[in-house]
Amino acid sequence: MNTYSEDYYVKSYETDINANLKLFAFMNYAQELAGRHADNLGFGYDNLIGDKVAWVLSRFHVKFYRIPKWRENLTLKTWHKGGDRLFWYRDFEANDTSGEVIIKATSSWVVINIETRKMHRIDSLGYSDSINLQDSLPEHAEKIMPPGDMEFIYTKKVSFSDIDINRHTNNAKYVEWAMDAINPDFASEMNVTDMFLNFNMESRLEDTVDIYRAITGNTLFVEGKNAGNPVFTLKLLLK
Repeated sequence: MNTYSEDYYVKSYETDINANLKLFAFMNYAQELAGRHADNLGFGYDNLIGDKVAWVLSRFHVKFYRIPKWRENLTLKTWHKGGDRLFWYRDFEANDTSGEVIIKATSSWVVINIETRKMHRIDSLGYSDSINLQDSLPEHAEKIMPPGDMEFIYTKKVSFSDIDINRHTNNAKYVEWAMDAINPDFASEMNVTDMFLNFNMESRLEDTVDIYRAITGNTLFVEGKNAGNPVFTLKLLLK
């Protein structure tokens, strides 16, 4: 199964005040679709958890040619592209009902030991026949270099509702926190063309994450730090 796809209907609670799909809602779409495809290929959560390891998203780049709207139907597909010494790669594309590609994305994943919380090396998943080397975007998701003069906005204490099955903050929650660091008037008017994400270290229940923000030209940065160490970094390119 070289690609896997599902149809989505954009619900009201997944949209913002302009009826656009929220960025973190797309993250939820993507991580769930990736999980189901991995399950079908035999290296999903249930296949790995017996060895006390699990998939963790490390980097993500999403290009929005058009952001879906409330009540819109779209088809999201995904495929995995194998890995190298550091990451395993997975791409995504979303089409509207006319068949037009409206979103492209690429992601980089690692495997961690859920007890030691350290990266776990897997030389081969044993499913090379399922690899699809097609690129949705031409480059892997980048390492983000935020500016050095970011403004402190607020401190977030990790709550029970932020935690997922891996007992750490779910990746989509970081996007939600980042949006809460943006001025509401600015956020309601901005037009996002690209979203880049780095997940640098995990945060867990009752950790405190300091949220910082900077705007440079048409680029917006948000970074979360725990005791000065980067937890996540988000970069938005704006039209």
